[in-house]
Amino acid sequence: MIRGLTLFGWLTAMAGLAIGQTDVSRPAFEAASVKVSAPLPNGVIMVRMGGGPDSSDPGRITYTGVNLKALVARAYGVKEFQVEGPQWLEGERYDVIATIPKGADKEQVGLMMQRLLAERFKLTLHHESKPMAVYTMSVAKSGAKLTEVDPNAPLAPPAPPPPGGVPAPPAPPPPPGPGGAGMPRGGGMRMMMGLNSRRITGNTTIARLCDMLTNLTDRPIIDLTELRGTYAFDLSWTPDESERMGGKFAPAMAMANTLGGGPAPGAGQSGPEGPSDPGQTLVQALQSNYGLKLEARKNPADILVIDHAEKVPTEN
Repeated sequence: MIRGLTLFGWLTAMAGLAIGQTDVSRPAFEAASVKVSAPLPNGVIMVRMGGGPDSSDPGRITYTGVNLKALVARAYGVKEFQVEGPQWLEGERYDVIATIPKGADKEQVGLMMQRLLAERFKLTLHHESKPMAVYTMSVAKSGAKLTEVDPNAPLAPPAPPPPGGVPAPPAPPPPPGPGGAGMPRGGGMRMMMGLNSRRITGNTTIARLCDMLTNLTDRPIIDLTELRGTYAFDLSWTPDESERMGGKFAPAMAMANTLGGGPAPGAGQSGPEGPSDPGQTLVQALQSNYGLKLEARKNPADILVIDHAEKVPTEN
């Protein structure tokens, strides 16, 4: 997809058409509603991105509380760290409901979303290549230590806390109707976060695990494992300075909500522990328990730079 994006950026530049400028040749949703999200009490952020091809609701996408940065990333098939622009892109939140024409695939839906963003937000952007500090996740020389599971299996109840610990409440199932239908396949995750401890449990793909961990660290995590199954995880670790400095608690809880269908259980509690040694760093816990190697590197990255976008989308 990155190579395709690079070619697309070059072709549009040659044609004199800014990426994102309305192009009627792109496919369109049959109907779409784009609104500014209503604020939730006490500053709570609830993020859901459901529906579309390969989900339980292939004829509709339902996004709630999603910022424009995430919408652009989803539309262009890149990660959020590959999208740059004004700071408000991560703060303003929107609800998007769109009807997908029958038979449309994921690539076509991406083009539909690109057109929708150009029409409603007057979005224009361009492509650049920049060096970026990242972590790469690969399989260690000793081999992966993963248990593959049925991606449609329900989550098991959370493990009991250690003596004197505080039990985490179970994650509620996604509610029916808009915002709850069409959750992505591939399992779900629970996250527990304390000041000096982290714990992730549940079933997920390596790609989604990397997405989740990216929101907890100071740089993106790139999946180089080539593992495509859904696996069971119960991972505990002590955050190092790079995680504490990241200050990404809210996005992490939003990611947990997206993947698991409910608020991150145990967020803010102290001392969640699992079968892995909570005294280990994330790098140590991943390698010793799952045979996954996390390394710091500097890689060239394809970046989408937003030239213009309006905070308030045009009327439906």
